[in-house]
Order: sequence, then structure tokens, then C-alpha cells
Amino acid sequence: MKDRPSEPGVHDVTDLVDDIIAQALEAGSTDIHWEPIDDGMLVRARVDGQLRDMEVLSQRLSENVISRLKIMASLLTYRIDIPQEGSFLWEHGSTNDSSMGAELRVATFPTVRGERAVVRVFRRSTHLQSLDSLGLTTKPAAQLRAAAALPAGLIVVSGPAGSGKTTTLYALVREIQRLTPGRSIIALEDPVEQRLDRVAQVQINPYGELGYERCMRSVLRHDPQVILLGEVRDRQTAFIVVEAALTGHLILTTMHSGDPAETIVRFLEMGIPPYQLVSAMTLVCSQRLIRLRCRHCGASPLRGCNACLNTGYSGRTAISQISTLDERTRSLILLQSPASVLREELKKQELDLNGRARELLASGVTDEEEVVRILGCKLSD
Repeated sequence: MKDRPSEPGVHDVTDLVDDIIAQALEAGSTDIHWEPIDDGMLVRARVDGQLRDMEVLSQRLSENVISRLKIMASLLTYRIDIPQEGSFLWEHGSTNDSSMGAELRVATFPTVRGERAVVRVFRRSTHLQSLDSLGLTTKPAAQLRAAAALPAGLIVVSGPAGSGKTTTLYALVREIQRLTPGRSIIALEDPVEQRLDRVAQVQINPYGELGYERCMRSVLRHDPQVILLGEVRDRQTAFIVVEAALTGHLILTTMHSGDPAETIVRFLEMGIPPYQLVSAMTLVCSQRLIRLRCRHCGASPLRGCNACLNTGYSGRTAISQISTLDERTRSLILLQSPASVLREELKKQELDLNGRARELLASGVTDEEEVVRILGCKLSD
């Protein structure tokens, strides 16, 4: 973390903000937090899922920094009493792809210490991820690839926020384009995180008239074969998604749930008839992102170096549990069995998240502290 010994004047705030953003993007940040504190402003960047302190700015610069961010995002600088959202394109930086070609989305919010801002980073990288580059082992990748090749069905990727669900959906879309390039694909997202070639992408406004439910009903009249839906959030959307899968469309979507068993039960709790769910659902992929030990210092007892920003970790990989609906699972769903019963059955067909984490621990690429942080439990030997 930097604490500038000699801070710039107010008229140099432009360069200060540009410098902080460039540093954060160079480090691979996904979000930059500008948080008012009692004696100034703390700037933190989220790298590999964790917030890291970058700078502490003085009180006299705080308001001007927020104003500068508002100007860049075309927001109202004189309204400090309401939340605002905007965006701008970032074209600065070095020739490093991580610091160029990004859309930065700014959200401000009034607090008792002053305005707070979060800048979310959406990179326009040309190095788009494929299924094979997500870190999935051979069998899960093959199961996802087989499901994506089907003409119809429902594929659900579940997990908490920040677990890479949307990245997996994008990889599936690219796999579909590779396997069957003539298929019509429409994506409904909130927000659109990457621009995909030959995909009609729609920015959803969940609090306005252009919500998921309305868009789904309209999109079905636009001759889609594959629909990417950012998230199933409510009963109405769940019904439309299942109906679309049953009528010959391939649906890719996400849900905030812990594991495949919880995902299935969530659909049932939303009122989806069990007989429709077993006919529509093809596969559930529950995943998490786990940080990898830094290849420069991870094996050293004194972990932490410049390459990993003194954290001991650099980069992340996905662990997943893939579940398909075999005859036994279908019968349990038709009986509306509880999640605990479904969970034990699904563990028989594929390693669960704990099992995948054990594999990473055995290979030495991560450590138990990171596994406990992500899964919330210590794995027994």
C-alpha cells in the first residue's frame, strides 16, 4: 500500500486518478474501491478475489477524486446525496493487455464520511477463455462440452458471487460456436461483461421495464437456438427458462446456490413441477475459484514477493462438481427429496467440491488456508 509522501495539488487529481487506475489494472484488478475514512480516503483493488490496499489519500483530495471519477463516467458532480452509475472506456496504459482496452463502470454512493465509489473493470481482452483454460479437469470439461453440443436442454452454473460463473458461460458459448457455428445465439445479461462475436447481447435492466422475464418472452420470438440468461432470480424467470428448454432451446444460465443439490431444490421451491424439471435440466455445474500459490515464492516459508504483491498467491483456478440427471437422480427429484438426500446421491456419480479441493492440495498448487477460506471448512485427511 502506498501513502504518498507528497500528494499532488487539486489541479493534478486527473493524473493521480489515472495513475491509480493504471496500477490497479496492471495488477489484474476486477474492482477498485474508493472508500472514505475518518482521515481521508482508502483505495483498494480486488485482485484474485481479495481486496488489497493500494493508497491512502488525504481528506482534501477525497472530494476531488470522486468528482474526477464522476466526470469520467458522465455523472452529475453536484449530486452528492444520491447513488449514481455510469461508465467510460479506458484506453491508457502500457502495451500490456491487462491495462488496455477496458470498460470501467463507476458506481457512487453517499455515506456518513462522504461519497464512496467502486469502479468495476470489464476487459475487452482478445485472449478469451475456452473450456480447457478454466482449470477444469478432463472429465468435467468433457461433460460440459457434451451438454453444450445438445440441441436443447438446461445447463445451470451455480456458485456464490465471484465464483466465475459468467466466465464459464462465455466459454460454453465459444464451445457452441466452435462445434456448431450456424446456431443462433442470444444473450441476456446484467451486466454485459464481454463482447461476444456473432452473439446478440442485450443489457438487462432488472429494475426497469427491460427485465429478464419480459426479455425472455420477447427473445423467444426472434428465432434463437441458444439463449444465455445471466441469472435465474425469481419464479417467473425460472418458469420461462424451463419452458424454453422443453420447447427445443438450449438454455445456459446461472444461479446463486451452494452445490448441484441446492440448485435443483431451488428450482422446485420456485414452483417448477418436478416432471418438467427432470425433462428440461441437462447438467448442473457448481464451482468455486481457488487462489494458486505464487510460483516464485509459494514454496518458501517466507511467502510474499513483488510478483504476487506480497500475498503468496498468484492467479486462480476453478474447482467444480458436475452433476447430470441419471435415472436414480430423476426419481429422487420426482419424489421432491430434500437437498441432503440428493447431495448424497450426486456424490456417487462425481467428486464434490471438497474432493476437487483435496486434489489441488495433493498437487501442492494451493494450501489448506485458501481451501478453508473458499469452502468454509477444513478438509479431513
